[in-house]
Amino acid sequence: MDIVANNMTIADYCQALQRHEIIVNRAYQRSDKVWPPAARSFLIETILLRFPMPKLSLHSVTDLRTRTTHKEIVDGQQRTEAIEAFFNNDLRLSTSIDLAEAAGKRYDQLTPDLQASFLDYRLSIDELVGAGPEQVREVFRRINSYTVPLNPEEARHASHQGPFKWFVNRLARDYGGAFLSVGVFREQQLVRMADAKLMTEVFHAIANGITTTNKRKLDQLYTSRDSDFPEEGEYDRRFRDAMDMVMVLDEAHHTELMKPHQMYALLLAVMHRLQPIDHLASVIPAATPGSIDRTTAVTALTLLADALDTDLEEASKGPFGEFVKASSSKTNVAGQRTTRLRWLYGALIGKLPV
Repeated sequence: MDIVANNMTIADYCQALQRHEIIVNRAYQRSDKVWPPAARSFLIETILLRFPMPKLSLHSVTDLRTRTTHKEIVDGQQRTEAIEAFFNNDLRLSTSIDLAEAAGKRYDQLTPDLQASFLDYRLSIDELVGAGPEQVREVFRRINSYTVPLNPEEARHASHQGPFKWFVNRLARDYGGAFLSVGVFREQQLVRMADAKLMTEVFHAIANGITTTNKRKLDQLYTSRDSDFPEEGEYDRRFRDAMDMVMVLDEAHHTELMKPHQMYALLLAVMHRLQPIDHLASVIPAATPGSIDRTTAVTALTLLADALDTDLEEASKGPFGEFVKASSSKTNVAGQRTTRLRWLYGALIGKLPV
């Protein structure tokens, strides 16, 4: 068996599909589910923007009876079907993609430059030559043996293709740099989708209130919005307004208040102040819509950050002891989250609960 690295333009690849020189072998299909329009649109946008996409794997098969050779798609069938559908003018792109010139359009509605960009895009292909079925299976067993196991966030985004997944994906792309710049995450954490987890936790609180979350609860948030996501506009507005506020609180950046468990409570506190969240009314029942005075907020937040930077035993006995204790352990537990939310909300309005 040989593995031959190759590449083909999309135009050549799709023409080979039409001639049945490349075919789909359903035996290799990992799932019977067809990618929804959002996932297909994201792939086509990736191509139009000239970003790389994962390699395709083809198995070269010779038919001794007909003396012909064809290639079977071993890995990349969903990608192939999306590319072929767009090539055949059977796929209309989502209106929510970022490439405005292509949003809501089919192939024949693109400008000539974008059509050329699509057709000329070169697909990277590994071709398995001279391999029997057992060898093909062994190739992928060995590839998977060296793959870093997916964490829950990566697995969630791999298994869900609904509007909520793509919403979180879009926000992660827009705000990954912001999280990095203020000290919430390191680059390695962003690569492993820690920002997606944080945002999912925040949206879970908006939808369900402050709870102790786990993988099952967060998975359910995605599953319940796999086909319809009516709150998208509200969640998008709330998150972007809250991040705008956090970004101007310069004095709090790169302090203990930027740790992910603190950012969870801070974002919710800002959202609740700007426009009260129904499911947080039991925590801060008297909340009313209002603005946040930056100077007032920074003064109080600095006091909390200083307390967190003090010796734990000493700080626990001080006026901010309740907040410090709720920030030092079991930070994913509902009780500690609720305490941190009350204190950070108080800081934003200049009324710390001391």
